[in-house]
Amino acid sequence: MDIRASAQFLGGVADGDNLTGSCILLQIAIAKARYRFLVDAGLIQCRFREVLERNLRILQELDPTSIDAIILTHGHIDHSGRLPLLVKNGFDGRIYCTKETARLLPIMLEDNAKIQSHEAIFRNKRIREARRKESPCDRRRFKDRPKSRPSLLSQPLYTIKHVQQTCQLVKLGGYDYEDWIRLKKEVFLKFYPSGHVLGGAICVIKVKGRRQTLHLGFAGDLGRADGIILPPPKFIKEPLNHWFTESTYGGRTHPQREQEISRLLEVVRSAAAKKGKVIIPSFALERTQEIVYLLSKHMDRGDIPRIPIFLDSPMATKITAVFSESWHSPGLFRGQDDLSFNPFCPERNPWLKLVTSPEDSSALLDADGPYIVVAGSGMCDAGRVRGHLRRNLAKKETTVCLVGYMTEGSLGRKIKERWPLVRMNGEEISVKADIVVFESFSAHADGDFLCEYAKKAFDNSRETLDKVFLLHGEKKGALDLKVELMQTLEMDGSKVVIPKNGDIFAL
Repeated sequence: MDIRASAQFLGGVADGDNLTGSCILLQIAIAKARYRFLVDAGLIQCRFREVLERNLRILQELDPTSIDAIILTHGHIDHSGRLPLLVKNGFDGRIYCTKETARLLPIMLEDNAKIQSHEAIFRNKRIREARRKESPCDRRRFKDRPKSRPSLLSQPLYTIKHVQQTCQLVKLGGYDYEDWIRLKKEVFLKFYPSGHVLGGAICVIKVKGRRQTLHLGFAGDLGRADGIILPPPKFIKEPLNHWFTESTYGGRTHPQREQEISRLLEVVRSAAAKKGKVIIPSFALERTQEIVYLLSKHMDRGDIPRIPIFLDSPMATKITAVFSESWHSPGLFRGQDDLSFNPFCPERNPWLKLVTSPEDSSALLDADGPYIVVAGSGMCDAGRVRGHLRRNLAKKETTVCLVGYMTEGSLGRKIKERWPLVRMNGEEISVKADIVVFESFSAHADGDFLCEYAKKAFDNSRETLDKVFLLHGEKKGALDLKVELMQTLEMDGSKVVIPKNGDIFAL
């Protein structure tokens, strides 16, 4: 073999620890040439102290100055959020992504930098308060304590300056789908639509040697066949040697989409009848735009009362503007013919209202219903949605629609589990609002479609496919998907691999 290649997993695996922080280091040797690429550079998302410690470990695993290029599957922070950290520590190569991801990237990264800065300020304040409370005896005892560790763990991983430097490294402002891009003399890249989020891409890397060609496929986060605003994932054409795929919903099947949409429409009808408010906590990228599109389409058709849709999230407003600018791009969205207007443009959509300032957000809290408010953040632990919940959870005429995943311990999870009391800003609040949980709005493929995609995509890879790597999921889901793929692809168990963080595999 004249090509030697390996993959090292630096986050986003499915070993039961933490599924965020997707990052794969590819090392490729062809004759005397040596290349190092990263596929994604996601942030490991957890508690603030652990965010710093765990994300800084990537600097122990690799030298950012040695990376030739970084390839992004999409703009979600768990796939892109470590980029500025690498730039801060010396990476100055090229970043390759789609055009839409290039437009979303500064919005996503700047927001994350601001969150880190605010967390650091809060943490520093707590450290100062704790030290003020120390007795003179404690201060003498700890006078020689190391200064570096507290300082390090109280600083953001990066700042807005590093985000700006990062976005300047995006090659040519991004690329179109299904065009070959030359990374190096012998290495090429092609993006296919993944159907997960705007700009999301399945990546195929082709390595050409003198006597062989190696094809590597990376699903990133694979979308659904029945996407609300995006077309389904496109099937790759190349004969793959190795396939790297997510396993988020391995072993699970999504509820029927149409049934859940019907439930959402009934919620709006009921709220309008009782002049109540519908509060929808939502993630800023994709989920918010799907909700806005659905509500606008059915209001336009007269299926539901035409009541205001308030978008109360500065980040989601910026992202929605990108959707608005892209709305008429051929083939980028499904359902473009279902509406006579751009649903993401407040000048064209008669029901969409943008809430821009904190003062306007506060005023909306006291406004009479009926209306719908879509606000961040998705798990209710931050953002303007907390104001709406704090003011309205105790009202029976309020409806809260939970349309996303709620992690253990989050306020959203407590509301989902219908705790009778929740604590917000030091105040106990009774939960009397109607809580409606939707399970079908995930933008990830379920286990059935992950297997269906693999089967169709590998029709021309039967002779070449060596291994399938299962990533980005919980351990049980990955194990369930492994069994399903072994049956679907008729592969031996040793060929379907669930890597651990730090594992290195020859390709």
